[in-house]
Formats: sequence, structure tokens, C-alpha cells
Amino acid sequence: MQLKACLRKTLLLLLLAVLTVPFGADSAVSAESKFNPPKILILNSYHQGYTWSDKEMEGVITTLRNSGLTPEIHSEFLDSKYFPKNEHFDLFKNLISFKYGEKRPDIVITLDDPAFVFAIQYRKSLFDKIPVVFAGLSDFEQAMVKGETGVTGVVEKQDVVGTVKYAKKMHPDLKEVLILHDFTSTGLSSRKEAEEVLPRIASLGISFRYLPEMTIDEVTAVVRTLKPGTIILPFSYGRDKAGRIFTHSELAEIVSKNASVPVYSTKVERLGHGVLGGSLLEGRAHGEEAAGIALRVLRGESPDAIPVILHPKSVAMFDRKVMSRFGVTPADLPGDSQMINNPPGFYRQHATVINISSVIILVIISSTFFMNLANKRRMDAEEALLQAERGRTMMLEAANSEMESFLYAVSHDLQAPLRRINSYSTILSDEYAASLEAQAQFYLERLKVGTSEMSALINNILALANISKKELFRTRCNLGKLALDIFNGLVPQFTHSITFTADEGMMVDADRKMMKTVLDNLLLNACKFTRDRVVAEIHLGSYVKEQQTVFFLSDNGAGFDMQYIEKLFAPFQRLHSEAEYTGNGIGLAIVQRIIIRHGGRMWAESAPGEGATFFFTLPS
Repeated sequence: MQLKACLRKTLLLLLLAVLTVPFGADSAVSAESKFNPPKILILNSYHQGYTWSDKEMEGVITTLRNSGLTPEIHSEFLDSKYFPKNEHFDLFKNLISFKYGEKRPDIVITLDDPAFVFAIQYRKSLFDKIPVVFAGLSDFEQAMVKGETGVTGVVEKQDVVGTVKYAKKMHPDLKEVLILHDFTSTGLSSRKEAEEVLPRIASLGISFRYLPEMTIDEVTAVVRTLKPGTIILPFSYGRDKAGRIFTHSELAEIVSKNASVPVYSTKVERLGHGVLGGSLLEGRAHGEEAAGIALRVLRGESPDAIPVILHPKSVAMFDRKVMSRFGVTPADLPGDSQMINNPPGFYRQHATVINISSVIILVIISSTFFMNLANKRRMDAEEALLQAERGRTMMLEAANSEMESFLYAVSHDLQAPLRRINSYSTILSDEYAASLEAQAQFYLERLKVGTSEMSALINNILALANISKKELFRTRCNLGKLALDIFNGLVPQFTHSITFTADEGMMVDADRKMMKTVLDNLLLNACKFTRDRVVAEIHLGSYVKEQQTVFFLSDNGAGFDMQYIEKLFAPFQRLHSEAEYTGNGIGLAIVQRIIIRHGGRMWAESAPGEGATFFFTLPS
């Protein structure tokens, strides 16, 4: 009995240990990841917007964040498509050292060749004893990590042979493959990889031609000369001879639009952009595989015990729309192929007709019930709308009446007192000046100036308000001649030398009086704001843009800061003080209102001390 009891107790303890140890381990990992999350540094060889590495990044980050480890992820971009010789590595090394010297990552993930080369080259100074997981590494050899420990990853092995075999099956007359690649380290690695594997299919009787380094225009010129019996196969091509940068999709679209022969690919990022298909490697899946390896390392496995994935999975994928262009049918494809742009089924083809028919039938069945209800609601709504319209009309009439009353008060009730003040001021000045002290005479003179300015301001307000009410009397006007007449009347008011020129033949259909007001205000401002120039220059001209004539008046005066452009055409807004330049701040508002009234638009360009140019259009 004692032996049985002992055995039972022992079994219970073992069972308890089996049940609790994994739970405790998971809890410990969860707690550790929560309070001390693993720090992961991703080195991206290229730049944001480069499709392949963007997809790799997406796969890596999504897998890491879904792992339950709550990692702290940092990303750095080497921009090696823009700097293909990698001469900036030393500077980039200093940046990484500054950012992560004290906050060392737990693991480094490199995407594509330049990032891997950088990590290995500077590993002792930057990432000593830190595991490195690579992805997108072309032309991998064990010698590349000779003497290094803690390095593993996924090789970017493009299925060139598989893609060419597919192409030969679908195009039995295939004799030549034109291969495109750039001359960056990645592009040259992809060519080397192809040169190593393509001899395996020499029996197919296909020749392979590699283009030298060219600009994209030179490449498309070659592409346009290709004859049937040829296909185009782009490898890594992200930078042309002139330094222009391309994503996978951009290159595919450029080449396919210029080619009369099929374009194939080894990467899925080009599918849907003019390529027919191929045995495709997908950047996101590539990144997911690398992230899976990184997670194994973070969970305790030795990187040296994890073999490098030498043959990542490629998938046979094709574009049905491009297939139709070149007479390829689904029966020509490998059995496990995937297709995009498949023609829709019966319902999708006729979904609109089916849905509309169903709705019509439903409406017919239910119309009897709803007809009376809808009719009553319509009548109620019409009555409510009519009442609301009457109310709005009454409000509008009242507002117009109030505006007219206000304008009358301004033009009569306010102007009359101003005229009396000015008259009495003139009498005092003329008849009692001798008996007034100099200070009193000064105040009297300022009073007269003030009433004149106030009267002018009221007149401008009335002019601004009446622009929208005045009827337009369009006549044929010569803007140059009209401006010259106005200038000749203005120039005696100024003491500085002013030169005015105008283009010939600037004929418009516009209200002559209103255009005189426009030019008068613009020329007055131009004369006023050029007073500090030894020789002031003002020019009225025109040019045609997008089949529309644009008129402009420019000067070489004081100018203004464009950050205040929104104030320029607002009433009573001034960009210069009264002490600098006189004015009431309403002239340009009147000018803009007149131009808008004619159906045109107005704007300005300037810089302090560099003059100003005012532009406007006058539609025919």
C-alpha cells in the first residue's frame, strides 16, 4: 500500500510539472518581451518607394509584430540605388555608431546585397557578436561569411531557368532572350547568377543577350526593334546609366509599352504592369522567411545551427490580360499556375443588369403600396419648400433694402457733415490764418487733410459695393493706349523719374470705365512704390498660357513679402505703414472685384526690394 501511494504521489508530481513548466516558460517570455522587448535593427539597401525592398520590409515587420514578442523595431535606409558605388558607407557607419552605439540591437536584419556587405564590413565595430540575418542576398557563396559566426538568412535565388522554360513552352518559336539589368552590385550579381545557371538549358536552342549599361531611352530604342521569336527578361534594374531610379513596376510599364514582344519577370512586383508572367519570387514572402529565422534566433536558437535557405519558393504566376495579347491560353500554362486579371464569371459580367432587374421587379411589386405615401410626402415637401422659398425671398429683399439704405446714408448722411467740416476748415484757414498760431494752423491743415481722406475712403467703399450692381458695358478697348493716357495724367504728381512701356495690340472686350479704374489703381501703386528708385520702370504686357491671354503690370519698386499675399486684395489691409506710403488699403480690392466681375482672375508675385508684378485675365 505504501509503495502504491508513493507511486501515485510521484506520478501526480510529474503530471503537475508537465502542466506547469510550459505555462511558466510562456509567462516568463511574455513578461520579458513586455518589459524588455527585443531590439531589432533592419538595414534596407535602398530607399522607401523601391517596390522589392518595400515588400521585403512589409513581410519582415508584419511577421515580427505578429510574433507575440512586441519587438522594438528600427529601420535604416542605405540609398544604394542613388549611391551605387557605396562611397557613403563610412559616413553611414558613423551615423549607425552614433545612434546604436549605446543602444545595441539584439539582432540585425539586412535586406539585399549592399546592406549585407555593410553589416559584414563593419561588424566588428558596430555589431560585434550580434546575430545577422540576411534576406535578398544575390549570388550567395559560403566564402561571403567565411570567418563569421552568427550569420544566416535567405538567398534571393531568382528562378531564371524556370521562367525561360515557361516562356519556351508558351512560345515554341523562341530563339532569343534579351536580359536587362543595371550595373549596381545587385544588378551585376543577378547577371552572374543567370550566367551560372542558364547553360543548364542550352538544349533549348535559345541565345541570351545582355545589354550594356544604357540610359532608359537607349534601352527602349533597342526594345522597339525586337522581332517575334524574342522575349525580354528584366533582372534587377533600378538605376540606368544616367542615374535615373526605377521601381520594379515602373520599369515593367516602360519596357512593356515599348515592346511588341512578350516581357517576362522573375519577381511578382512586376506582375500587373505589362509583364506576361514567369516563375516569380515575391518580396513579402521573402521577408517573412527572413523574419521567421530572426524569431528563431531571438527565442534561443543558435544562428549557426540554422541553415541558409538557398532556394526560396517561387510561384508560377501570369497576367491573363497580357496572355491574350500574345495568344497564350490557360491551357498553355503549368498546372499549378496562378493568374491575375481573369475575366469575370457570368454574374460579374452581368452584375449590373441582374441587380437592376431585381430592383425593378421589387419596385414594381411594392410600388402600389408606396405610391400614395410618396405622393403625399412630395406634396408636403413642395409646400414646405415653397414656404421656405418665400421666406428666403423676403429676407433677401429686406437685406437688399437695408444695403441700399446704408449706401444712401453713406453717400448723403456721412458725406454732408464731412463737406461742412471741410468748408468751415477752409474758411478758418483763409480768413483767420493771420490770427492763428502756427500750431493751430498745423492742426487746421491736418483737419482738412483728414476730411479729404475720409471722403475719398467713403467714395472707395461705395465704389467697391457698387461694382457687383453695375451693368457691364463691354466695348473693344486697347489696354496699352488706355494705360498710357492714365500714366500721363498721373506722372506729374511724382517727383522721381519714371519710365513706362506697354506692349502693342492688347485689345480686350471689357467695360472701359471699369478697366480705367483697374489701370488707374495699378499704375498709381506702381508710381508710388517706385519712388526710391533712381529710374523707376513700369511695364504693361501680356502672354498666352494654356490658350488664355494673361495681362501683367510690373515695376521695380519696393515689392512685398509673399507670406502676406492673402492680405493683398483684402479691403483695408496694408502691407506698408501709412508713414511709408499713403493710401487707404482698398484700391487693390476694387481692382480684383472688377476683374472677377468680368469673369477673370487676379494674382500677384513679388519679393521685398525686387518689385512686384500683378497678373489678371479677361475672358473673351
